[in-house]
Amino acid sequence: MLNFFRRFRKKLADDGKPLKYLRYAIGEVLLVVIGILIALQINNWNEDRKLKQFEYKILKDIETSMEGNFFQLNMCLSANKKAIISADIILKHLDENLPYNDSLDFHFSRALEWCSPVFNNAGYESLKTYGTNLVTNDTIREELGIYDAGWMETLSQRQEEYFYNTASPVLTELFEIVAMRAQMKPFDYEQLGNSNKFISILKTSKENRKEQIKWYERWQQSFVSLDKMIKTELKKQ
Repeated sequence: MLNFFRRFRKKLADDGKPLKYLRYAIGEVLLVVIGILIALQINNWNEDRKLKQFEYKILKDIETSMEGNFFQLNMCLSANKKAIISADIILKHLDENLPYNDSLDFHFSRALEWCSPVFNNAGYESLKTYGTNLVTNDTIREELGIYDAGWMETLSQRQEEYFYNTASPVLTELFEIVAMRAQMKPFDYEQLGNSNKFISILKTSKENRKEQIKWYERWQQSFVSLDKMIKTELKKQ
């Protein structure tokens, strides 16, 4: 293309003898400017293509990790709901003065369990390193902020602090073994029913589980929406 402009410019210069050199000089300048503009445009196309490829890779990494994150959320939702069921069974027995049986040992343990999901955030962490503006879809970029919420870590820390600092010292006085996913046999079942501290622990743990479930279900809905949007965006690219 540059050769074409050069020939065209030279022909114009040759047609007018008095203005020959002026036309030639102007033609040289125009030729250089056109060449620079074409080179810049090609370079911009190449850069845009590289950014799109990198955006696709990041979004693909995030989308791939979604399956594991869904599993984590579903697992913890199930575990926390089971803990509430066990807490209700124990509270019913104690409130109605029902007799002790060995099956309660399982529920004593499960009522105290909690589950906090561990998400795979590798793709999102990579994105933050390069800048979230790499994602051109504004809605996806905003929804990805769920990974920075911090509330999940707060809930998990709250459970651990309550159990180890408040509940555990009381439980060790009431049970032979204090352990999750195990059998917890009380030293004295009647004493257990009269322990206001134990009743408080059960009710507090139950409310904590309900709070976790509420937030986990919200995150689950957000992940479903985000997963659909990313899949759609990947198909476009």
